[in-house]
Parts: sequence; structure tokens; C-alpha cells
Amino acid sequence: METRISTRTLQNTELILRLTMAITLLIAGTSKFFSEGGFYSYYLKQFSNEDLRINLPRFSFDFYLSAIPYLEVCIGFLLLTSIKRRLFIVVWIAYFITLELGHYLLEEFTSANMIIPYIMMGTFAYILPAHPHIWSIIKSGSLKEQ
Repeated sequence: METRISTRTLQNTELILRLTMAITLLIAGTSKFFSEGGFYSYYLKQFSNEDLRINLPRFSFDFYLSAIPYLEVCIGFLLLTSIKRRLFIVVWIAYFITLELGHYLLEEFTSANMIIPYIMMGTFAYILPAHPHIWSIIKSGSLKEQ
């Protein structure tokens, strides 16, 4: 017996993944804006630790730590749209790869490994067929299968 998954179900799955991705980044970015510099100062101290095996120039992580909240909110909002969805899913994947790299540089290997499922989530969203338009569920009122 062969069971096929309908295209509509796959599109709805892509939408659910993309919404999850967007909400994840919107919450993360917003919380960093309201941390009163806590995120920035904590990680600045971590990356400035001279006992790390790999030490980057301060400007490289200083700039990136400042940009992270803006990147998270922007990528989150862009994932809510269906415009260039694959491009912004690739941006999501690239962003999480940079976070993974950062945790490896900090020698936080467990934290780095916990980022891999986020990268996989983006990969799954990339290969699934696009939902026609994210706002169409508001118009139709459901995610029912056709």
C-alpha cells in the first residue's frame, strides 16, 4: 500500500516550519533589545577571554554582537512573508551556522551541537513546497487539507 502526502499538506508543513522559525528569531531578537546590554556584555566578555584556543580581533565579534538583535528581528519578519522565501531561509541557515561557529570558538561544544536542529529545520523548510501565501490562512481561516 502506497501512501502519498498531498502537496497541500507539505505546503502547510512548510508554513508551520517558517512560522516557527520567524517566531523563534523575533522572540530572540526582541529579548536581546530589552536585555539592557546584558547579551552584548556577556558575550563580549566571553569572546575576549584570552584563554580561548582561537582569539579573533575584537572588531570582528564586537560588530557582530551589536548586529545580532537587528539581524534576528529582520530575518524573523522577512520569514513571515512569502517574498523570496527560499533566499531568507538560506539566510536563516547561514545565520545559525555563524552562531554555531561562535559557540565552537567559545569552546561551548554542547551549545554548538544544539544549534544543528535549527539548521535542519531551515533545510526542511527550504526543500518543502512553498505555501501559496502566508496570509492566505487568515483569509481561509484554517490549515485544512485539500
